[in-house]
Amino acid sequence: MDIDAMAVRALLLLIFLTGCAGSMVNDEIVVQESNYITIKHPFTDASAESIRKKADSICGARKQVPIKTASVCTLTKCTTNYQCLSPADAAQYNR
Repeated sequence: MDIDAMAVRALLLLIFLTGCAGSMVNDEIVVQESNYITIKHPFTDASAESIRKKADSICGARKQVPIKTASVCTLTKCTTNYQCLSPADAAQYNR
């Protein structure tokens, strides 16, 4: 492979990664034990939506529904807690 082809590939990779950087949400599952999930994430609407989907996926794999039990935020970061409940129990709460 010649140098020009490598440079083009490196440039394409850089463009791809730069484009993806804005769409990534930097969240972190801090606790996932039993039916409880605690996630730290940036204080943005996109991040809140991303972690809601993540909780849906985790609880959905157990055939349960996630209920947000708490969310504490600073101006830059949040810590949000979810509890996975059976659909019957979750119906008692507003989602």
